Amino acid sequence: MTPIAERFADLNSITTSLGQILGLVGMALFAINLILAGRFKWLDKHFRGLDKVYANHSKIGAIAFSMLLFHPLMLVVKYIAISTNAAALFFVPFTNMPITWGIISLFLMIVFLSITFYFKIKYNKWKISHKFMTLAFFFGVIHTFMISSDVSRNMLLRYYILGLALLALVVITRKVVYEKLTLNRYKYKVKNVLELNKDIIEIEMEALDKKMIYSSGQFAFFEFLSSGVSSESHPFSLSSSERDNNLKITVKNLGDYTSALKGLRQGDGVVVDGPYGNFSFRNVTNKNQVWIAGGIGITPFYSMAQVLDPSYHIDFYYSVKEKSEAVYIKELEDIANQNPNFKFILWCADEKGYISGSAISSLSGGTKDKDFFFCGPPMLMDSLKNQFVNLGVDIKDIHYEDFSFFK
Repeated sequence: MTPIAERFADLNSITTSLGQILGLVGMALFAINLILAGRFKWLDKHFRGLDKVYANHSKIGAIAFSMLLFHPLMLVVKYIAISTNAAALFFVPFTNMPITWGIISLFLMIVFLSITFYFKIKYNKWKISHKFMTLAFFFGVIHTFMISSDVSRNMLLRYYILGLALLALVVITRKVVYEKLTLNRYKYKVKNVLELNKDIIEIEMEALDKKMIYSSGQFAFFEFLSSGVSSESHPFSLSSSERDNNLKITVKNLGDYTSALKGLRQGDGVVVDGPYGNFSFRNVTNKNQVWIAGGIGITPFYSMAQVLDPSYHIDFYYSVKEKSEAVYIKELEDIANQNPNFKFILWCADEKGYISGSAISSLSGGTKDKDFFFCGPPMLMDSLKNQFVNLGVDIKDIHYEDFSFFK
């Protein structure tokens, strides 16, 4: 290998070395990013929620793409010193096959990430386009091992990159193929579809074989086997409790997919992948808690409220635009009547204005020695998180679940 001093001796060697570093680190992060997308239970537990796993997946993906984008730009500097024609030829495909594989890989990344960032497409088509990132990675791996570089000359580095690449490809194969056969998947059928209001339905499912064991507050991915519903799986929090025999999810009409679920019929098949999530009142030692639900974010809280231990002191704020949007009001009021330590507050914005950290602090006797749980629209959660931090709440005492990362 070239000594460090020679790698940074002049502008050409510096840019070449930086380009090589960006390429190697970018490919390593690309591999790690694919592994994070594998829906592993141990990652779910380690990151304290699959939404946190996908948040890191998104960040690492952006860093990897930036590095791989600048990788050829750094390498081309030495050709510019020769001539602009030589620099242009560096990007012409099929003149040098090892470089061509890299060009194809980067081209695919640019195309499919542009679709992700700049075009609003349906979820099922987005998922299909995202799967092609594996193809971009595969071509990138071919480029890495065919090109003359430190990977081809250093055995330790070669085996490290090879190990990461193989692990990433195994994870993707497992997710695409093996997951379809077994993994965390359970077979259910639709038992009932109940309309709770004009926009929200409750879907009840019963197991055909083995039941999924879960804790109240968790979620799962659901694939409905019905002619009127597209076949991709979507995540939904469970509104049934861990004590119930059947699974229930509560779904708001937010687009084509969720509106189609109204057409489900009794007996339609359901494939359930789960459970996932670490969103639970039991996962913190503090039993003095404030729960805040925004809109359809009611679902995990309703599940938890049904199994709440009376030793917990809970103030539960359910925020909606108007009362007609709220669901499970009677059930939650009944729980509050039976449990003096469970305080249920329905917050209607058309009557009281938007819910705020200061209003909650005033009604709940301050924010000291409390843990706060949020679930709802991302803008609401971000706003409340910032407000509570400004009120002196430690960020570690704020817990939330964000489904926006599961697009």
